[in-house]
Amino acid sequence: MKGTVILEETGSPATRLVAVDFDALLEAEQGALLRLARRLVWDAEEARDLVQATLADAYEKRHALRDGVAGAAWLRRILVSRAMSHLRRRRVWRAIRDVLDWGAAELAPSAEERFAGAQRWDTLSRALRSLPAQQATAFTLRYLEGLGVDGVAEAMGIGRGSVRTHLHRALTRLKALDALVEGETP
Repeated sequence: MKGTVILEETGSPATRLVAVDFDALLEAEQGALLRLARRLVWDAEEARDLVQATLADAYEKRHALRDGVAGAAWLRRILVSRAMSHLRRRRVWRAIRDVLDWGAAELAPSAEERFAGAQRWDTLSRALRSLPAQQATAFTLRYLEGLGVDGVAEAMGIGRGSVRTHLHRALTRLKALDALVEGETP
Protein backbone atom coordinates (compact mmCIF):
# COMPACT_ATOMS: atom_id res chain seq x y z
CA MET A 1 0.00 0.00 0.00
CA LYS A 2 2.41 2.64 -1.19
CA GLY A 3 1.67 6.19 -2.06
CA THR A 4 0.92 9.65 -0.89
CA VAL A 5 -2.57 10.92 -1.34
CA ILE A 6 -2.75 14.51 -2.50
CA LEU A 7 -6.11 16.15 -2.23
CA GLU A 8 -7.04 19.39 -3.89
CA GLU A 9 -9.51 21.63 -2.13
CA THR A 10 -11.00 24.92 -3.09
CA GLY A 11 -10.55 27.76 -0.67
CA SER A 12 -7.73 29.94 0.53
CA PRO A 13 -4.22 29.35 -0.82
CA ALA A 14 -3.19 28.06 2.63
CA THR A 15 -5.71 25.20 2.44
CA ARG A 16 -5.67 24.61 -1.29
CA LEU A 17 -3.31 21.60 -1.21
CA VAL A 18 -3.31 19.04 1.61
CA ALA A 19 -0.89 16.13 1.51
CA VAL A 20 -1.52 13.00 3.53
CA ASP A 21 1.30 10.48 3.69
CA PHE A 22 -0.81 7.33 3.86
CA ASP A 23 2.15 4.97 4.41
CA ALA A 24 3.41 7.01 7.36
CA LEU A 25 -0.09 7.14 8.85
CA LEU A 26 -0.47 3.35 8.64
CA GLU A 27 2.98 2.71 10.05
CA ALA A 28 2.39 5.08 12.95
CA GLU A 29 -1.05 3.72 13.86
CA GLN A 30 -0.79 0.00 13.17
CA GLY A 31 0.39 -0.91 16.69
CA ALA A 32 -2.33 1.13 18.38
CA LEU A 33 -4.94 -0.40 16.08
CA LEU A 34 -3.77 -3.89 16.97
CA ARG A 35 -3.92 -3.16 20.72
CA LEU A 36 -7.42 -1.72 20.35
CA ALA A 37 -8.58 -4.67 18.26
CA ARG A 38 -7.22 -7.11 20.83
CA ARG A 39 -9.14 -5.35 23.57
CA LEU A 40 -12.32 -5.32 21.53
CA VAL A 41 -12.36 -8.98 20.45
CA TRP A 42 -10.06 -10.53 23.10
CA ASP A 43 -8.40 -12.81 20.56
CA ALA A 44 -4.99 -12.16 19.01
CA GLU A 45 -5.67 -13.89 15.68
CA GLU A 46 -9.06 -12.25 15.20
CA ALA A 47 -7.52 -8.90 16.14
CA ARG A 48 -4.86 -9.26 13.45
CA ASP A 49 -7.54 -10.19 10.92
CA LEU A 50 -9.61 -7.14 11.91
CA VAL A 51 -6.61 -4.82 11.61
CA GLN A 52 -5.73 -6.29 8.21
CA ALA A 53 -9.30 -5.78 6.99
CA THR A 54 -9.29 -2.26 8.45
CA LEU A 55 -6.09 -1.38 6.61
CA ALA A 56 -7.51 -2.77 3.37
CA ASP A 57 -10.69 -0.70 3.86
CA ALA A 58 -8.65 2.38 4.67
CA TYR A 59 -6.54 1.92 1.55
CA GLU A 60 -9.65 1.70 -0.60
CA LYS A 61 -11.14 4.79 1.07
CA ARG A 62 -7.89 6.77 1.41
CA HIS A 63 -9.14 9.46 -0.94
CA ALA A 64 -11.92 10.29 1.54
CA LEU A 65 -9.34 11.32 4.16
CA ARG A 66 -9.24 15.10 4.00
CA ASP A 67 -7.18 15.89 7.07
CA GLY A 68 -3.99 14.04 7.98
CA VAL A 69 -4.37 15.14 11.61
CA ALA A 70 -7.66 13.22 11.83
CA GLY A 71 -6.10 10.11 10.29
CA ALA A 72 -5.71 8.21 13.57
CA ALA A 73 -9.33 8.79 14.57
CA TRP A 74 -10.45 7.89 11.04
CA LEU A 75 -8.60 4.56 11.20
CA ARG A 76 -9.90 3.88 14.71
CA ARG A 77 -13.46 4.46 13.55
CA ILE A 78 -13.06 2.02 10.65
CA LEU A 79 -11.65 -0.57 13.07
CA VAL A 80 -14.43 -0.10 15.64
CA SER A 81 -17.05 -0.37 12.92
CA ARG A 82 -15.56 -3.63 11.67
CA ALA A 83 -15.22 -4.96 15.23
CA MET A 84 -18.86 -4.13 16.01
CA SER A 85 -19.95 -6.03 12.90
CA HIS A 86 -17.73 -8.94 13.89
CA LEU A 87 -19.12 -9.01 17.43
CA ARG A 88 -22.69 -8.87 16.21
CA ARG A 89 -22.06 -11.95 14.08
CA ARG A 90 -20.19 -13.72 16.86
CA ARG A 91 -22.05 -12.93 20.09
CA VAL A 92 -19.77 -14.90 22.41
CA TRP A 93 -16.24 -13.66 22.90
CA ARG A 94 -13.36 -16.00 23.61
CA ALA A 95 -11.66 -15.87 27.00
CA ILE A 96 -8.87 -13.39 27.58
CA ARG A 97 -5.56 -14.87 26.41
CA ASP A 98 -3.18 -12.19 27.53
CA VAL A 99 -3.04 -10.04 30.59
CA LEU A 100 -3.83 -6.45 29.68
CA ASP A 101 -0.85 -4.11 29.69
CA TRP A 102 -1.74 -1.76 32.55
CA GLY A 103 1.85 -0.62 32.93
CA ALA A 104 4.74 -1.85 35.00
CA ALA A 105 4.17 -2.45 38.66
CA GLU A 106 6.59 -0.96 41.16
CA LEU A 107 7.18 -4.35 42.79
CA ALA A 108 6.75 -7.77 41.29
CA PRO A 109 3.41 -9.20 42.48
CA SER A 110 3.41 -12.35 44.54
CA ALA A 111 2.00 -15.60 43.21
CA GLU A 112 -1.21 -15.01 45.20
CA GLU A 113 -1.61 -11.52 43.74
CA ARG A 114 -1.04 -12.80 40.21
CA PHE A 115 -3.61 -15.54 40.77
CA ALA A 116 -6.15 -13.08 42.19
CA GLY A 117 -5.52 -10.72 39.27
CA ALA A 118 -5.97 -13.52 36.75
CA GLN A 119 -9.24 -14.51 38.44
CA ARG A 120 -10.47 -10.88 38.30
CA TRP A 121 -9.63 -10.66 34.58
CA ASP A 122 -11.34 -13.99 33.94
CA THR A 123 -14.46 -12.78 35.75
CA LEU A 124 -14.39 -9.48 33.85
CA SER A 125 -13.89 -11.19 30.48
CA ARG A 126 -16.83 -13.54 31.08
CA ALA A 127 -19.00 -10.63 32.18
CA LEU A 128 -17.97 -8.53 29.14
CA ARG A 129 -18.84 -11.43 26.83
CA SER A 130 -22.35 -11.44 28.28
CA LEU A 131 -22.91 -7.75 27.46
CA PRO A 132 -24.47 -6.53 24.21
CA ALA A 133 -21.80 -5.58 21.67
CA GLN A 134 -22.29 -1.81 21.95
CA GLN A 135 -22.11 -1.82 25.74
CA ALA A 136 -18.98 -3.99 25.71
CA THR A 137 -17.36 -1.80 23.05
CA ALA A 138 -18.17 1.43 24.89
CA PHE A 139 -16.78 -0.01 28.14
CA THR A 140 -13.62 -1.25 26.39
CA LEU A 141 -12.94 2.03 24.61
CA ARG A 142 -13.63 4.15 27.69
CA TYR A 143 -12.08 2.17 30.52
CA LEU A 144 -9.56 -0.17 28.91
CA GLU A 145 -8.36 2.10 26.08
CA GLY A 146 -8.72 5.32 28.07
CA LEU A 147 -10.68 7.31 25.49
CA GLY A 148 -12.91 10.13 26.65
CA VAL A 149 -16.65 10.12 26.04
CA ASP A 150 -16.15 12.22 22.89
CA GLY A 151 -13.52 9.80 21.59
CA VAL A 152 -15.78 6.82 22.23
CA ALA A 153 -18.67 8.59 20.49
CA GLU A 154 -16.49 9.35 17.48
CA ALA A 155 -15.05 5.83 17.30
CA MET A 156 -18.47 4.18 17.55
CA GLY A 157 -20.21 6.71 15.33
CA ILE A 158 -22.89 7.52 17.93
CA GLY A 159 -23.79 10.51 20.09
CA ARG A 160 -22.40 11.36 23.52
CA GLY A 161 -25.73 10.60 25.15
CA SER A 162 -25.80 7.12 23.64
CA VAL A 163 -22.24 6.51 24.85
CA ARG A 164 -23.21 7.53 28.38
CA THR A 165 -26.26 5.26 28.25
CA HIS A 166 -24.18 2.29 27.06
CA LEU A 167 -21.54 2.96 29.73
CA HIS A 168 -24.12 3.24 32.50
CA ARG A 169 -25.84 0.01 31.45
CA ALA A 170 -22.50 -1.80 31.10
CA LEU A 171 -21.31 -0.67 34.53
CA THR A 172 -24.64 -1.60 36.13
CA ARG A 173 -24.56 -5.05 34.55
CA LEU A 174 -20.88 -5.65 35.41
CA LYS A 175 -21.55 -4.70 39.05
CA ALA A 176 -24.56 -7.01 39.13
CA LEU A 177 -22.38 -9.86 37.83
CA ASP A 178 -19.74 -9.06 40.50
CA ALA A 179 -17.19 -8.42 37.77
CA LEU A 180 -16.42 -5.01 39.29
CA VAL A 181 -15.78 -4.53 42.97
CA GLU A 182 -17.29 -1.33 44.34
CA GLY A 183 -13.84 0.15 45.11
CA GLU A 184 -12.57 -0.72 41.62
CA THR A 185 -15.46 0.88 39.75
CA PRO A 186 -14.12 3.17 37.03
